[in-house]
Amino acid sequence: GRSVLLFGVPGMVGTVLGASLAGALSGAAQLTLFAVVMLLAAQRMARAAPADARPAASRTRLLAQGFAVGVLTGLVGVGGGFLILPALVLLGGLPMHRAIGTSLSIISLNAASGFARHYYALAAAGAILDWRTLGLLSVVGCGGSVLGQQVASGLPQQHLRRAFAGLLVLMAVYILWRNLPALLSATA
Repeated sequence: GRSVLLFGVPGMVGTVLGASLAGALSGAAQLTLFAVVMLLAAQRMARAAPADARPAASRTRLLAQGFAVGVLTGLVGVGGGFLILPALVLLGGLPMHRAIGTSLSIISLNAASGFARHYYALAAAGAILDWRTLGLLSVVGCGGSVLGQQVASGLPQQHLRRAFAGLLVLMAVYILWRNLPALLSATA
């Protein structure tokens, strides 16, 4: 409840701002920024102390972190979960299992804000969305979420944190590998 409000509401505002700024960066620049942030989050998650050994962040810090994550989510268009979960564990002091559920609520708020901003920008440009693909991805994503929650509920928090950090590193390396050549050729 408290974490959703303190992190989620500023995140929604940040997401709208980030989505407005997204047009200023190329796709390669956005994805490279996203990969760098993922590597930083992975490093913090892998080295994190148990949640009960860390004090919870102040309200001001949670508000600022929520806004910053929202801006990044709106700017790169993806990755809210990759940023929100580590922030809730590391700054909010939430145990991993509780942070997962809380992050899903915040992701929903940020996704709705970002989607609305991008949808209206696309509509103004005369573009339409592929609703069938969106629906299919939503159904598969929801099913995967339910299955993942069942698996995660029986695993120790430390294992979940390290597995999450490893996934972040793998994804970040792949994104950098795919996008750095385009970024470097655009700046040359």
